[in-house]
Amino acid sequence: MIYKTRALPKLIIGQHALLKRLPMTHEKYEKIHSDFYNGKAGFGGEKEFDYYLREFIPPYPHAILHDLYLKQDQSYFQMDSILITPSVIILFEIKNIAGKLHIKQNPTQFIRESATGQRTVLKSPLAELERKKHFFTRWLQQRNIEIPLMEYVVFAYRNELTIENLAASNIAFSYEIPNKLRILNMQPDFLTPEQIHRLANELKNAHREYEPFPLTEKYDLTTKELTSGIACPNCNRLSMRWQSRKWRCLTCNHQDPIAHLAALQDWYCIEGAQLTNRQFRHFSNTPSRHIVKRLLANPFTQLSGKKRYAVYHLSPELLNNPTNLSL
Repeated sequence: MIYKTRALPKLIIGQHALLKRLPMTHEKYEKIHSDFYNGKAGFGGEKEFDYYLREFIPPYPHAILHDLYLKQDQSYFQMDSILITPSVIILFEIKNIAGKLHIKQNPTQFIRESATGQRTVLKSPLAELERKKHFFTRWLQQRNIEIPLMEYVVFAYRNELTIENLAASNIAFSYEIPNKLRILNMQPDFLTPEQIHRLANELKNAHREYEPFPLTEKYDLTTKELTSGIACPNCNRLSMRWQSRKWRCLTCNHQDPIAHLAALQDWYCIEGAQLTNRQFRHFSNTPSRHIVKRLLANPFTQLSGKKRYAVYHLSPELLNNPTNLSL
């Protein structure tokens, strides 16, 4: 049973919002675009893993949780997926890496070789997984839960792998995982069905939503470096103007009455959860404070203070319907 599904990471939504408004000539554009592309690829690999894991329907009680972000001993750690069974808990670290992979031991190295032959040493997913396993073991011990842990590094791509002097039983491709799980020896039982249910719910409740915003702090940017305007949902140009109670695109003539909600989503990601009438006038390129006041009176904003002390607080619900993430 799946207790926690996987959602599109907030960071990807935010990077997309930032790239819409950051000039392509900006010195940080390529870095942010690369982060966005890699994040999308990683999420795609995780979704492919989820697809294959659906084939695993065991005869015993179990719980599956995707994308857990926990805190232990003042440290945060994220687990791509975990499977709780009566006999063992299995941790999955999912990687979506293109190219040939050479894996060596002493020290453990993951070396990616591109199509052009360029070799890059990557951070070891095995080391990442060991760190997470350590903190998760501590998390369980504090709750008096004793059960063996297993781990898999899972590659979403069907990479060409070369493995030297390293036991590779915990390295697999996504499509191999269901078969590997089916042949596991699930004896003895450490957890009852009730305990599995209780532990899964406790993990779900302990999950802490990773908050990467505002991205101006993460990437050391200012609002002045960004292009203002309301993005057209049809042509993606920041060229919409408020006319006759709706937005009209000056480029393609598309009309939309709520296009400003996407701009509020952008602001939430880029600058944070608070803004003023004046700030949104500049951000949306809408000079009239009276029009902006009406636009900010919507279900996703809450007003505090009056007159020049008025501040609008944005709801995280804005992120539930991200705009098209293609760039």
